[in-house]
Amino acid sequence: MLKQRKAFLMVVTIAFLACMNTFLYNYVQTAISYQKLLHQLQEMKMDMELFRNMAFTEESLQTILDKKMDDNASYEMASMTMLINRYVCDQEALQCSKQLSEHVRQELEQTQLYQDLYERYQLLLSDLVYFPVPLDWKGNYTTSYDDSWNAARTYGGNRRHEGTDIMANTNIRGIYPIISVSDGVVEQKGWLEQGGYRIGIRSKHGAYFYYAHLYSYAPDLSVGDTVYAGQLLGFMGDTGYSKIEGTTGNFDVHLHFGIYYMEGEEEVSVNPYYILKYLEKYTLTYSYGE
Repeated sequence: MLKQRKAFLMVVTIAFLACMNTFLYNYVQTAISYQKLLHQLQEMKMDMELFRNMAFTEESLQTILDKKMDDNASYEMASMTMLINRYVCDQEALQCSKQLSEHVRQELEQTQLYQDLYERYQLLLSDLVYFPVPLDWKGNYTTSYDDSWNAARTYGGNRRHEGTDIMANTNIRGIYPIISVSDGVVEQKGWLEQGGYRIGIRSKHGAYFYYAHLYSYAPDLSVGDTVYAGQLLGFMGDTGYSKIEGTTGNFDVHLHFGIYYMEGEEEVSVNPYYILKYLEKYTLTYSYGE
């Protein structure tokens, strides 16, 4: 048994040190015991700031979600890679994760941290289908966006940006269609001071997709309705930043896209940027018109 423990510790050490930037690097040293290692793993809690950043790449998400494997294998891969690479999942990290022995993998999968990561990645990634803004089939109307996660915002007090702004490169409200990225149920609809006209869709696995600053809604869409991936929700606008419903013009036309989930009784936001980069490959085409 002692030899097995030492062998396991050595394998873990070699595997993690080979990945240089791994999350567990500081915990894995040849001098510590197998039991101490497992105890440290069991005691680790999720680093919520790192987790919420959702630092995938479009290539790594492509590998995880599009390979011909069952859902469990997809989220196992995401969770294991994030676990050993400080919550960053790129192609190099995926390769490092694949090099772990089956015994090491089984031991790590027993830790609470791995199980917590698995549960949340499954919830957030399971229902993704389409990019929320279709392409204009004539190519006249385009969009752009960058990673503005945690950027400073001042309306309503100093705060941090909890989403991604997809900007209309043609600054005309009511032109760009907004579609649902997933199947789900309309959970919220109506005016918010910050978000203007917004709609919130709860997906099957529990992710909440938030679409804000809309100019108008698709007709006959009500709270409680079932929607399907690709279904029209409304049109991009510039509503919000006012207590007065219908206010426009306080900023350029764009879609604020947010992703949330429930952490117990608390609603938690995560960075949509990397998910959107992945979903660009799954963009529908729409006939735009003024």
